[in-house]
Amino acid sequence: MFKVKDLLLSPTTFDDPIFGTHLRCFQCCALMLARVFRGYENLNDGATSYATAVQYFAVSIATFNAYVQRGKVISLLRVAHSDIQNLMLEADNREMELLVATQAYTRTITLLIWVPSVFAGLMAYSDCIYRTLFLPKSVFNVPAVRRGEEHPILLFQLFPFGELCDNFVVGYLGPWYALGLGITTIPLWHTFITCLMKYVNLKLQILNKRVEEMDITRLNSKLVIGRLTASELTFWQMQLFKEFVKEQLRIRKFVQELQYLICIPVMADFIIFSVLMCFLFFALTVGVPSKMDYFFMFIYLFVMAGILWIYHWHATLIVECHDELSLAYFSCGWYNFEMPLQRMLVFMMMHAQRPMKMRALLVDLNLRTFIDIGRGAYSYFNLLRSSHLY
Repeated sequence: MFKVKDLLLSPTTFDDPIFGTHLRCFQCCALMLARVFRGYENLNDGATSYATAVQYFAVSIATFNAYVQRGKVISLLRVAHSDIQNLMLEADNREMELLVATQAYTRTITLLIWVPSVFAGLMAYSDCIYRTLFLPKSVFNVPAVRRGEEHPILLFQLFPFGELCDNFVVGYLGPWYALGLGITTIPLWHTFITCLMKYVNLKLQILNKRVEEMDITRLNSKLVIGRLTASELTFWQMQLFKEFVKEQLRIRKFVQELQYLICIPVMADFIIFSVLMCFLFFALTVGVPSKMDYFFMFIYLFVMAGILWIYHWHATLIVECHDELSLAYFSCGWYNFEMPLQRMLVFMMMHAQRPMKMRALLVDLNLRTFIDIGRGAYSYFNLLRSSHLY
């Protein structure tokens, strides 16, 4: 068991030529969180800073988790990339349509989450540039801001580095870098995971289609079905069955690896965003926010709800598409098969009916959980509002 003094670093450690820069950056991040939790006189003044700090904390969990499991991330990417390359070579017109539709869908989801973040970031940058050029006293006069004589610019309100360190690089350029990092990393990481989940959905759609078609010429394009004997046809159909089972097992393995990758960050988002959404609703109703505060709070609410939605919605799509696999086996014309194939098909249908679920440690990823998150946040909001009124 470590004691606190065993974990303390000497001041000279922060001047180390190799580690000094990183340690000072970690120290600045800790000071920023300390400034946030120190509190604000006005609830609305601190709402956006709270929301910003908490969102960065949540994405830090996801980033650290991805770094720890970087081997798994690379493995999933290699498997998906190799599989998509093979699919583009052997896909028919219908499968290519599914691939193109998936590509368009992932781009739309990325833009849906990314554009509001970028737009809000550009507004903060524009406000900073304008007030730096034409109202410099309101930008660089921190004591006046603390006394309430000047209103802090939006960028410093989101990232109050200047109140922690009287340094131009940290206090002024630090928020610029932090905002740029946030408007790219936060939405793009979550939509990257969405692309992996949508890839799984695409694989299941294609598997369902191929099971229904039961086309043995996919194994050998030179086969002429009309010229095959009954035993030869049974042999090739059996080989096709084996390929379907192998593909289903590969998909299950991919889903399991993806679940291990995202379970901790999604569970953290489940807890953090639920509390933060409740807090922002409370700040909107109890305080007297400005129009800019309204805008940024709604942006935060939209982005957080969108992040939670994309995980639960796409996990639901995967489960529903997998559940359709047994129906695809039933629709493949099984009554025309030989008896050994029919018996094999029964076992394959039983195997396909094994439930496929995605979980984030303690919670299932599905639309019901997402609705429960919204209900819980609204219930906690009503509880806070009632306590405030009384």
